[in-house]
Amino acid sequence: MEQKQLTLWRPKGFFQWLLTGLSVVLTLLTAIITYAIFHTTNILSVVGFIGSLALYTPWFLLFLTFVIIMLLILTLWKKVKIAQFMLIPLLLINIFLNVEPIIEMKSYAKKENVQVSLYSHFFNKTEISSKFTKDIVYGKTTDGVELKLDMWPAKKKLKNTLTPAVIKVHGGGWVEGSKAGAPYLNQWFSELGFTVFDIEYRMPPQAGWKDEVADVKSAVGWVVKHADTYKIDPEKINVMGDSAGGNLAMLAAYSMGDKTLPPSINVPSVSINTVINFYGPSDMTKFFQNNPSPGYVQTVMKEYIRGTPSQFPDRYQKLSPINYIGEHTPPTIMFLGTSDSLVPTEQAKILGKELSKNNVPHEIYYLPKAEHVYDGVPGSLNTQITFEKLKVFLQKYNK
Repeated sequence: MEQKQLTLWRPKGFFQWLLTGLSVVLTLLTAIITYAIFHTTNILSVVGFIGSLALYTPWFLLFLTFVIIMLLILTLWKKVKIAQFMLIPLLLINIFLNVEPIIEMKSYAKKENVQVSLYSHFFNKTEISSKFTKDIVYGKTTDGVELKLDMWPAKKKLKNTLTPAVIKVHGGGWVEGSKAGAPYLNQWFSELGFTVFDIEYRMPPQAGWKDEVADVKSAVGWVVKHADTYKIDPEKINVMGDSAGGNLAMLAAYSMGDKTLPPSINVPSVSINTVINFYGPSDMTKFFQNNPSPGYVQTVMKEYIRGTPSQFPDRYQKLSPINYIGEHTPPTIMFLGTSDSLVPTEQAKILGKELSKNNVPHEIYYLPKAEHVYDGVPGSLNTQITFEKLKVFLQKYNK
């Protein structure tokens, strides 16, 4: 009797063995995804990479669920019992993995009083229709390197009215990336009524450890010097950056006027209106020591700063925005995902604590189940929350 039952369960022929093998693969994949979604994991690991893909791409889990359903239908048709035994609970788990993050994001949106669209989460298409001026030279370094930016004019503009400006600093771990990385965000700012200056800055190996923030300050100063040309309000200069760019945006704004971190070209010191930080670290020493992906983070930081905190503690202190916070620090808004595999929530808490201590107006949002660069999917629920909160913040300080 037992032998007969075992025979019924055992796959027969190539097709049944194939369905069984695929079921095993999907079981392992689902186990990896489940672990990665609920435990922030090193992005350089296989688990971290697959988990990031599942969190970052709304369609990924839906597609996986569809594959499981198709496979289950085939196993029912071919009567592959062991595969059915795996796939039925697997389908339930994947339905949960699809639904749970959405419920959490929508709950957070409701808590923050933000209306979000589930349709946009899955079907949003952002077309870049805005025209912009590319590769405007904003300065030349002593060694002859031309520093360039792209200018996106404000779409909402009244005659004879100066527009506020956003100076955007790209991310890339201080060692890569370019100003062309997020055109949809430039277009969003432009449609909101801001003139956008999307800047390049020098990076290793040609850049020294002070040069990146020096170039950002140079761009800010250049924009103010040319305020009349671009019809912008020099008193409404907002600096924004993502990841490493968020760190540089804070550092440039908070340390403005500090003679130990001067601009790379001859420009005036500028009063910054607001700072917008998308998941950028605030304390470089602690960031080096504590992050979910040390293999990546420590490598790029050593390339950027030319060593570790134990080798150059003064450099890490100099490049930490929190060390310049005071009563004149501009209002700041920060967004960080709770599942960020590079920047831990500790960095936002450190920033918030220091800003509170100095009575600096600030807002910090912890987006549920959001990975690093979650805003790279413009229509996602967390991006919708981010854009709505950012819109209110900018309108408040740029009246």
